[in-house]
Amino acid sequence: MPKLILKSPYLKCGGKGGGSVSGYLRYIGTRDGVELVPDDRPATKRQEQLIRALVRDFPDSKELLEYADWEASHTKAHVSAFISTALECNWEQANRSEVYLKYIATRPRVERLGSHGLFGDDDGVDLQKAVSELDSYTGNVWTHIISLKREDAARLGYDKASAWRDLLRAERNEIAAAMNIPADHFRWYAAFHNEGDHPHVHTMAWSSQSGEGWLDRDGIRKIKSTLTNQIFQQEMLHLYEQKTVSRDELVRQARASMLELVKEMRQGICDHPEAEKLMWELAQALDGVKGKKSTAIFQNQ
Repeated sequence: MPKLILKSPYLKCGGKGGGSVSGYLRYIGTRDGVELVPDDRPATKRQEQLIRALVRDFPDSKELLEYADWEASHTKAHVSAFISTALECNWEQANRSEVYLKYIATRPRVERLGSHGLFGDDDGVDLQKAVSELDSYTGNVWTHIISLKREDAARLGYDKASAWRDLLRAERNEIAAAMNIPADHFRWYAAFHNEGDHPHVHTMAWSSQSGEGWLDRDGIRKIKSTLTNQIFQQEMLHLYEQKTVSRDELVRQARASMLELVKEMRQGICDHPEAEKLMWELAQALDGVKGKKSTAIFQNQ
């Protein structure tokens, strides 16, 4: 079943550890790419220990698609993908741990758009200017991580940065509204990481007015719904078309059956004049009717 995962932690700018926010921006925009080499060897004991520590320290990491892959097959490839994504979802806390810090800033893989992989409202994002902007900001920055299964991303065209850039630009006002930020105050940058079985996009979003904006579960649900509807809209339209065709065929068969019953009644095979009259009226009402209207006709008879 197609599925989109959205994680929306936030980082606090200003004060102690404030540099980690601009560091996160630089990380998602510049981390080096590597070739995707499948590794079906079993995970090491040390990796399994790290998995247990991550799940203990960050319980919601179990919601990640990468964790489901890890549970299904304890391979090095799956453990690497899960550790990478879990740490990215918990950037601020992970930066305070020497153990976790070793896994950060070396994971694959960003699709670069020039010298870095950042994109936003405007073309040609200036990385250094964006970093300076966050270094001087004193407020919350949300770090949305949006992930798809590899087969869904490839089938729907979301296995490249340009598709995510166009989507996020088109829906930026909806995302801003869900975060309770006026559209003209909304700031964001993103980078696409074409990694493993779950390509994902990192998005950093905040208000130009410090202290403005907030995001609750309902807001996260709205963002996820907006993106899901746009990404899967063609498939959903196809599904609706299939349902309509099936419903029309059912109506056609029902009308044919009722006309045959009316014919049998008239030929004296069964005798029920009132039922014959009702069946004839219903069959006539169904003639040429398609879609959900047929359901209403059945309910009114």
